Amino acid sequence: MKIMTWAVALLLSFYAFPQASIKGKITDEANQPLIGATVYISELNKGNMTDLNGDYIIGDIEEGSWTVIVRMLGYQTQSKKITIAPNSTWNYDLVLQEDLNDLDEVVVSASRHSEYLSEIPASVTVVGLAKLEEFAQSTSNISEILEFTVPGLAASTGTFSNWGQTLRGRSLLVMVDGIPQSTPLRNGQLGIKSVNPNDISRVEVIKGATSIFGNGGNGGFINYITKNPASNKKIEGTTNIWGSANLAKTNDALGWGIHQSLKGNLNRFSYYISGSLEQTGNKYDADGVPILPTYGFDNTDIYSTFGKLEYLLTEQQKLTLSGNIYHSAQDSPFIPVAAEVEVFNENGDYTLVPGYGVKGTIVGEEPTGTTLVNGQLKYSLNNIFQGTTNFETDLYYQNTENVFFYSDKFENGGQSVINAKKYGIRPNFNTSFGSYGPTNITLTYGVDLLKDKTNQGLLDGRLWVPNIDLMSWAPYAQSTIKLKNQWVLKAGLRYDDMNMDIVDYNTLPYSAKSDGNFSPSVAVEGGKLKFNNLAFNIGARYIEHQEFTPYISYSQGFSIADLGSILRSAVANNINDIQLEPAVTNNYEFGFISKFNNFQLEAVGYYSTSNLGAGVVFVDEINSFVPSKQPQRIYGGEVSVDYFSWDKKWQIGTSYSYVEGLTHSVGDENNLTYLGGDVIAAPKWTTYINWQPTEKLNTSLRMTNLGDRNRFDPFIDTNDTWAYRHTQFPVSGYTLLNLSMAYQLKSNLSLSLGVNNILNEYYLPARSQWAAPLKTFTGVGEGANAKLGLRYNF
Repeated sequence: MKIMTWAVALLLSFYAFPQASIKGKITDEANQPLIGATVYISELNKGNMTDLNGDYIIGDIEEGSWTVIVRMLGYQTQSKKITIAPNSTWNYDLVLQEDLNDLDEVVVSASRHSEYLSEIPASVTVVGLAKLEEFAQSTSNISEILEFTVPGLAASTGTFSNWGQTLRGRSLLVMVDGIPQSTPLRNGQLGIKSVNPNDISRVEVIKGATSIFGNGGNGGFINYITKNPASNKKIEGTTNIWGSANLAKTNDALGWGIHQSLKGNLNRFSYYISGSLEQTGNKYDADGVPILPTYGFDNTDIYSTFGKLEYLLTEQQKLTLSGNIYHSAQDSPFIPVAAEVEVFNENGDYTLVPGYGVKGTIVGEEPTGTTLVNGQLKYSLNNIFQGTTNFETDLYYQNTENVFFYSDKFENGGQSVINAKKYGIRPNFNTSFGSYGPTNITLTYGVDLLKDKTNQGLLDGRLWVPNIDLMSWAPYAQSTIKLKNQWVLKAGLRYDDMNMDIVDYNTLPYSAKSDGNFSPSVAVEGGKLKFNNLAFNIGARYIEHQEFTPYISYSQGFSIADLGSILRSAVANNINDIQLEPAVTNNYEFGFISKFNNFQLEAVGYYSTSNLGAGVVFVDEINSFVPSKQPQRIYGGEVSVDYFSWDKKWQIGTSYSYVEGLTHSVGDENNLTYLGGDVIAAPKWTTYINWQPTEKLNTSLRMTNLGDRNRFDPFIDTNDTWAYRHTQFPVSGYTLLNLSMAYQLKSNLSLSLGVNNILNEYYLPARSQWAAPLKTFTGVGEGANAKLGLRYNF
C-alpha cells in the first residue's frame, strides 16, 4: 500500500510540474498571415505550424533557455534565443521577410505541396511574377514567354495553336491551378493559351514523364498558378493599358488592350477580380505581306475575366472559390492562300513558297478561336491529426470550345469544333513525420476522380468525332524523405483506371491533302473501352552544398493517344477492332544546379522510351491518320547559365536545349528512323542581357536562335513525284532579337516599350517548315512589331 501511495504521489507531482507555452502570429511584410510556417524549438525537437490566421502555439515547454526557429518557403529563416519561466506563456510575434534569392524557387506542382526547387529530384522551371511582368512589356502571348524562359520547350508556332510545341519531344499537360486545360481525348493543341498572363503569379513547368497529375503528361506539364487576394487594404488595384502595331507595315495594324484588377481584404473575406479586353489589327511579315490567317493572331478579339474569393471559416479552415473565362475570336478580312512545295530529286532539293493572306471572305465562315471556362471550389483544413497533416480538396469544372478554321478537306467544306467538359473532385492529404528533427518524412496521398465528355463535329451539325464519355479514378501517393539536410529521396506511384463509352457513329469523308481524294465513310459500332496503368517514380538529390546539388531520377508517364483523331479516321467497323492501347513513357535523367554567389549553372541530360508513339501519324499510302504503333527513343540535354552583377545593375544569361528522337518498327530495333518535327524540335539557344542603369529604368535585350534540323529523305509518292512525308520536312534555323524597357514615372506609374523582331527578320517558324507537306500551315513569322504600355497601381 505504501508503494502504491508513493507511486500515485510521484505521478501527481509529475503532472503538477510547471510547464510553459509559446504562442504568436507570423505575418509577411504586407501584414498578411503566413499559413504553414514552421515554428520549432531545436533543442527540444518540438514545434507546430501556423494556421490559416498565421497563429501558432507550442505547449508543454520545460523551464530553460531555448532557441526558437521560424521557417517558411520563400522567406528568410529567423531564430531567437528565449528564456522560459515556469508556468508562463511567451508571446512571440514575427514578421518574415521575403528571401529574394530563393523567392521563385517555391514549387507546389511537383508533389502537390510546397517544397524548394533545389530539393526536387527532377528538372523544374519556375517563371516568377517579375519575369512575367518583364515579358508582358513585349507580348501578351504566353507561348512566346514560355518559349524563351523554359529550356526544353519547343519554339512557339507563331500562331494561336501550340501543335508541335512539345516538351522534350513529348506531349504536355496544361493546367490552371491544377485544373486540366488540355483535351487529351481529342487534343486540339490550344491549351497553352488558357488564361491572361496578367492574372498569373508564376508558372511551374515540371519536365520529364510524370504521373502525379495523370493522363497527358508524357513530357511533363505546365501549371499556371493564379494570383492570390493577398492585401492589407479594403481595395487596391492595377490598371494596364497598351497599344500594339506592326512596324513593317502599319496599314490597319494597330491593336490595343486593357486589363483591370482589384483586390482587397474585409476581415475574414478577401478577393481578387479582374477583366481584360484586347483587339489586334492586321499582321504582316517582314516584307509587308499579310501573314497566313490560319490559326492567326490578326484581327482577333480576346477577352477574359478572373475571380478568386477566399473566406476564413476558422483558424484552421478556409474556402476558396475561383473561376475564369478566356475567349478569343479571330474574324480576319483575309483568306488563306496555301503554300507551294516542290521537291526536285532524291537529294531533297526543294522550293517552298509560304502561304499568305489575301483580302476576301469565305461564305458562311464563323470566327475561329477558343472559349475556356473554369470553376473551382477548394476547401482547406490545416493542422489536423495532432498538427501533422494538412487536408485540401477541390471540386472543379472545365468547359472547352475550340472552333477551327474553314477547311476544304471536308466534302463541301466546313469548320470543326471540339467540345469538352470535365468535372472532377480531388481530396488530397499531406502528412509530415518528424518535421523538427534531422530526418523529415512527408507523405502526400489522395485520389483523383474525373468525368470527361468530348466530341468534335462541324458547325453545320455533322459529327466528326463521336461522343466519348470518360470516367476515371486514380489513387496516388508521393513520399519525400529528407536526411540530415544532406539528401532528399522521393518516390511515388499512381494507379489510373479509365473507362470510356463511345457511341455508334459514321466517319466523315476526308481529304487530308486537300486533293479531292476523300476517304469513304465507315459505319462504326461503338462500345466500351477500358485502360489502366500503374506508374511510379523514384529519385534522389544531394543538397548539402549549394555549389553542387546533383540529382538522378526515374519516372513514368501515361497517356492515351489522340483518341479522337484515331476514331475519326477509323477503317474498322467495330470500336473493339481498332486495337487501342495506352502509351507508357519511361524517363531517366541526371542533372545538377550550382550556385556561387551571383552565378548559377543548371544542366540536365535525359533519355526516355515509350512503347508507342504518343499521338498519331499520317500514312500517305492510305491518305489517313493512324495510331503511332512504333516505339520511340528520345534523348537530349539542357543547360542554362545566369549571372548577376554585384551592384544588381546587370543580369546576363543563356540557355541551350537539344533533343533528338528515333523510332523503329516493332521487332526491328536496328532499323531506326528519325521522328518528325511535330515531336522533335530543332535546337534552341536563348540569351538575354538585362540592364538597370538607374532605379527608374530597366532594359532587356533577348535573342532566340533556332538551329537547323535536316534528318529526312524524300520518297516517290502516288503521283510518281518526289515528296517529303508528313512532318518530315527540313527545318532551317533563324535568329530573332527582342527589346523591352520600362521607366518608373512615379512610384505607382510606369511606362513600358517592347519591340519584337527588331531587325525585321524574314523567317518561317519551325512548324511552318516541318508541316510544309500539308501546305495549309506554312506561313511567315511576323515582322518587326511593337507594344507600348502604361501601368498604374492604386
